[in-house]
Amino acid sequence: MAYLIINADDFGMSDHFNGHIIQLLVEKKITSTTVMVNRISDNQAASVKELKYLNGYSDISVGLHVEFTYDKHMEQVKGQYQKFIDIFGIAPSHLDVHKEHLHTKYHSIVAKFCREKRLSFRNHGKVFRGVVMPDKKYFYGSVEHFPEIDSWLKGLEKGKVHELVFHPGSYDPNCSSSLNKDRQWDLDHINRIHKEYLNYNFHLINFNDLKRGLG
Repeated sequence: MAYLIINADDFGMSDHFNGHIIQLLVEKKITSTTVMVNRISDNQAASVKELKYLNGYSDISVGLHVEFTYDKHMEQVKGQYQKFIDIFGIAPSHLDVHKEHLHTKYHSIVAKFCREKRLSFRNHGKVFRGVVMPDKKYFYGSVEHFPEIDSWLKGLEKGKVHELVFHPGSYDPNCSSSLNKDRQWDLDHINRIHKEYLNYNFHLINFNDLKRGLG
């Protein structure tokens, strides 16, 4: 049997998206999410409080979705890490990089921080010594057609840890996300995976399980 982490990125980008992510976590259709701490606003207080509660009492992982907006890169990682702790009262389970396909040059910086803090890091296709990561490069699930996801799920390697990344939600007219109109696809695809779970041969885990050595 393979091991699979289903992670929802972009918690904090929109309270509208937050609600969908929390619902998926409660229904155990995803096992993990990553937070954009610099996007959290006052109107997200209720959803942040609910995620904080779930993080303490549910079998999920809540990580930090690092954003880079200026030149002092490690300073930004450290600042967002501390802000996460200030908000949730606990360190993130793992880190990844927002728009990772555009910011590959920052992966080594974030990996270095993860090694120092003993945090897990998303597998972007490069192994970093001393850093806990899934065995395989993550699969980008924000696609229009489900057969791409179905084919990938049926090809998971036995005994290996994989990560499937989504950006679930529904259209938010007040959000400028490039994926805004596509988030309903992700929501539908996650629900379909859950409905067709018996067609696959994987066990759902999260990044906390990965750090404990499962897989």
